[in-house]
Amino acid sequence: MDSIVHQPVSSETLVDVVEGRLREDVINGVWEPGARLAVEDLRQRYATGATPIREALSRLYAEGLVAMVHNRGFRVPLMSLEDLLDISRTRAAIEMAAVQHAVEFGDGRWEDAMHSAFSILERRAQQTFSGDTERLAYHDAHHAFHAALLSGCRVPRLMALQARLELQHSRYYRRLPFGIVTGPARLLEHRRLFDLALARNAPAAGAAVAEHVMLTANYVQANNFKDLTGTEI
Repeated sequence: MDSIVHQPVSSETLVDVVEGRLREDVINGVWEPGARLAVEDLRQRYATGATPIREALSRLYAEGLVAMVHNRGFRVPLMSLEDLLDISRTRAAIEMAAVQHAVEFGDGRWEDAMHSAFSILERRAQQTFSGDTERLAYHDAHHAFHAALLSGCRVPRLMALQARLELQHSRYYRRLPFGIVTGPARLLEHRRLFDLALARNAPAAGAAVAEHVMLTANYVQANNFKDLTGTEI
């Protein structure tokens, strides 16, 4: 029998894995805003050495998902209505431009991606949400739909800005009560985006996605939703 040769895991691959897990934990609120991200604690959680942890923290700092305190290491960034509004308004402007470009220049593959992503989102939105697995499946489908909508944009720097802002925004979005972010009304919003994009109505599609991006901030502002940011708004 031929022997099986196990390829060693490269340090770069290990950092990528740790970075991905750490990013998801920050976005999903495993730690409260302001919590210290001690290297030793993270080593225990992710069962790895200090070097990959430090590299992953540095990468997430560059993305704005981790804060650095001088001489005190890394922390989860604080949350506030002002920060949420800043992220939301900036993302809305960037995403409006990206969607308009996608609608104007998207090809047949873009249209196919839109059809496929919306079909999956529609199924996920109509299912019964009985646990974390179903909720994660919905969030994944929601992200995939927006990614498909934007996939026709051919402006790399614009897309890089959009991706960074979406990550920062999702830290707030994921803390909303789940019923607020799904359901028939939300599916209708996505159907509207889908229809406007496929109709090649760039101005209307851009305005609709900007309005959609502002929903979380508008909800928090209107309802004084303390639990979202950890502070009284």
